[in-house]
Amino acid sequence: MRPLADIYNCNKGSAPNLRADLKAAFGEFVGMVIFIFLALAGVQGDLEAPSFQHATTATGPTATQIQSIAFSFSSAITVSLFVCGPISGGILNPAVLLSLMITGNINWLRGCFYFVAEIVGGILGAYFANWVTAHELQGVNLLNPGFNYAQGFFAECLLTCVLCLVVLFVIVDKHLLADFAPFVVGLTIFICHMIGSAIDGTSVNPARSFAASIVAGKWANHWIFWFGPLVGGIFAAIIYLVTKTLTEESQEQALLQNANNQASLNNDKNHGDNTTFTNV
Repeated sequence: MRPLADIYNCNKGSAPNLRADLKAAFGEFVGMVIFIFLALAGVQGDLEAPSFQHATTATGPTATQIQSIAFSFSSAITVSLFVCGPISGGILNPAVLLSLMITGNINWLRGCFYFVAEIVGGILGAYFANWVTAHELQGVNLLNPGFNYAQGFFAECLLTCVLCLVVLFVIVDKHLLADFAPFVVGLTIFICHMIGSAIDGTSVNPARSFAASIVAGKWANHWIFWFGPLVGGIFAAIIYLVTKTLTEESQEQALLQNANNQASLNNDKNHGDNTTFTNV
C-alpha cells in the first residue's frame, strides 16, 4: 500500500506565488472565454438551424441535435485547451479544479484565482455568444420533461466524476495519452453530452451553467448544476486517492527496491568478472 502522504508529496503543485498564479489565472480566463463562446454559439447554431425548428418544444432535443451539441462542446474544449493549456494547464471547470486541489495538484492561492477566472471568463464568453445571435440564448441547463431532480443530480454527479477521473488518471499521472490531453478531454466531453443532453442539456461544469443562466436569466433547478458536478469532483478525488493507495507502493520503497536490484546486478557482474579472471 502507498501512504497518502507519499501521494501528496508526488502530486505537490507549485507553492503559492502571486505573480506566477496571476499569470496562470489569466491564461485560464482567456481559455474559458474561448470555450464558452465557441460552445454556446455552436449550440445556438445547432438549435436554430431550420431543420431543427420546433424539435425541442415537447420532449427535449432530438438525436441529431444531441450529436451536434456534443460536437460543439467537445471541439470547443479541445480548441481552448490547445490555447491555454501551456499557460494554465487548461482546467476550465470548477469541479475539475476542486478534484485537483483535493489531490494536492494545485495550491490554494492558484485555485482561488482559477475559480474567479473561470466564473468571469464563462460569463464574458456567454455574453459574446448571446451578442452574435438574433434570438434568446438557448444553451441554458434545464431539466427536460420526464426527468426529476434526482435523475438530474445523479447524472451530473456521475458524468463529472468520469471527467475528473480521466483528468486525474490520464493527465495528472502522465499516462501515455497525456500528450494528447486536449483530444482525450474532448472525447470525454463528447460522450458526456451524448448521455446527458437528453436529461438536462449536460453541465458537468458549474461555471458553464452559471454563465448561461446569468445571460438568459433562467435559474430553474440551478442548484443541480453546482452540487452535482462538485460532488462528482469530490468522489473522483476520493476514488483516485483510494486506488493509488491500494494499488501502488510508496516511492521510498520503490526507490529502495530499485537500489537493491541495481546492487544485485552489480554484484552479479563483479562475480562474473572475477570468475573469468580466475579461469584465465
